[in-house]
Amino acid sequence: MEKLKNIKSIQAFLAAADCGSATRAAKLLHTTQSSISYHIKKLESGLGVSLFNRTPSGLVLTDHGVLLASYAERGLALIQSGLESVGKVAESVRVALLPMFASRWLSARLGDFWVHHPDLQLSVQTHNNTYAGLEHPERYADLGFQWGRGDWNGFEVTRLWPEKMVVVCSPQYLAAHHINTPHDLSRCALLHVDDKEMWEEWYKNNGLMLPELQPEMMLKDRHFQLSSTINGLGVSLFVKWLITDELKRGVLVDVFDRDFDTSFAYHLIVPKDAPSSRASQVFLDWFFKQCAENVR
Repeated sequence: MEKLKNIKSIQAFLAAADCGSATRAAKLLHTTQSSISYHIKKLESGLGVSLFNRTPSGLVLTDHGVLLASYAERGLALIQSGLESVGKVAESVRVALLPMFASRWLSARLGDFWVHHPDLQLSVQTHNNTYAGLEHPERYADLGFQWGRGDWNGFEVTRLWPEKMVVVCSPQYLAAHHINTPHDLSRCALLHVDDKEMWEEWYKNNGLMLPELQPEMMLKDRHFQLSSTINGLGVSLFVKWLITDELKRGVLVDVFDRDFDTSFAYHLIVPKDAPSSRASQVFLDWFFKQCAENVR
């Protein structure tokens, strides 16, 4: 097999794999469709295998293509790390952040990161708890934060700390619904993000089953859920430390005046197949030091 002489062929191949189309890959790389097709055919000829199945709906990776893509992605990432290490380009780490966790815990501490590591750049990507479900999370970020039970394949997962949940609503909503026991929630609108797993767990832990016809509203993100709860649209489960200020100001009330255990927590997750860079390791070391010094 002939050795690779032109890295553009690999770049064209990866772009086509991402886009599923030579035309869209050409737009992404600011070149022509014929150039993308040429580089793909050149690779296939040199390797002696087909990398794509050409279908009416676009390009689909073959098994050989999937294998090459996994190696090529890691190889280009290592090249970029090498360029950053020896060149004048500042090293950077891409972090996938949950907006509410970032605004209420991490952002207040990021100043310390830049004070101690002024040579590193932080590239922030936001997501609505979707990072662990991406097909290629390593392309989106080097590491990220995720809310859940920690059962995500393909990641190194570190649980940050145990959490306590509280059931909250606005004072006006509580006055209108007279909630005294967990069973009383069956006539309330349950607000949530993603799915109802947290509510299902809460009901089970309180010896109840989530009613099939339970009124509920799924919201886009935690900030929208918080504002909707304050505005009296229903009842929410929140991590207690996230809404301390709202409870103190009285715009939210702790319905049962107690907190509840949960199997859910915030986690830091790192794709297993992603090459580790110095910048990523520096951020991880700094972050876990912050966790040790600021236990919830």
